[in-house]
Amino acid sequence: MEFEERVQMTERETRRGPQRIGFIGLGLMGRPMAINLRKAGFEVSVWSRSQAPVHELVQHGAHAATSLHDLMSFADCVILMLPTPAVTSEVVFGDGGILEFASPGQYLIDMGTETPELARQIAQEGRAKGVKVLDAPVSGGDVGAIAGTLSIMVGGESNDVEDCRMVLEAMGRSIFHVGRAGAGQTVKAVNQIMVAGVLATVAEGMVLLEQADVEIDEALGALGGGRAGSAVLSAKAKQMLDKQYEPGFRVELHLKDLDIVSSFARASKVSLPVTALVTELFRSVAVSGGSMLDHSAIVEAIRSLRTLSFSDNDTQS
Repeated sequence: MEFEERVQMTERETRRGPQRIGFIGLGLMGRPMAINLRKAGFEVSVWSRSQAPVHELVQHGAHAATSLHDLMSFADCVILMLPTPAVTSEVVFGDGGILEFASPGQYLIDMGTETPELARQIAQEGRAKGVKVLDAPVSGGDVGAIAGTLSIMVGGESNDVEDCRMVLEAMGRSIFHVGRAGAGQTVKAVNQIMVAGVLATVAEGMVLLEQADVEIDEALGALGGGRAGSAVLSAKAKQMLDKQYEPGFRVELHLKDLDIVSSFARASKVSLPVTALVTELFRSVAVSGGSMLDHSAIVEAIRSLRTLSFSDNDTQS
């Protein structure tokens, strides 16, 4: 037996909490998260409607579940990383869904971005079946997912969070227990507000720099070293300037999250005027054909404002 395998076996023997992970949703984020669970020594079974990432995970030693029933029979902890609340609701509550096959004592960790109301509903119905539920959305994009450095904001019971801490630490660097069921999704909503707002102002700054007589690389260094410095500036400014929008987090997904934020804010009787404006900038990119681009493509909505032109007659009328 190889030394690394012996070390992993020893870690599994002393590890608290779940050991066999069922992972559902192997998209841009879910695939590297599942790989990192395997690298950490967890047994992993995967299920996805797309088979290409399943085959890749099998190459990393994962088991390919033949159905949700097969996955639920294997796992003592099931992780969801699905694209929309509607898909999550179907997988959890639908005919042949997770809760139909769940057993008392299993853990369910939803790491997608949902409404706080859906998170609380999953927790309530899960508890009725003896399932321990956490909502644990993430921030950090595909880069953080690949590196295992995600920030994870967790809602749920304290004991369940501690039981699952080593599972979460295999995927993220920062694990924050922010409250009871639904709290993780509430904090994620705030995260998406802030990221969207910073993206919009970085986009405005980049368009202004493009029109100015400055050394742009030096300007970025100066901005990054001062109060304007941020993870968004570091990750997205060059992408905006180079007009390279290979998706790390797609426009359509950020727009979906902002629509969740809008509904949550209305229910909470909170007005978000800046977020409403930024949402419309994202929507303009989406309806112009950019929904599958990286969310840094919001800069094109700012650039498009420079293309407006009016004749003298228009300005005098």
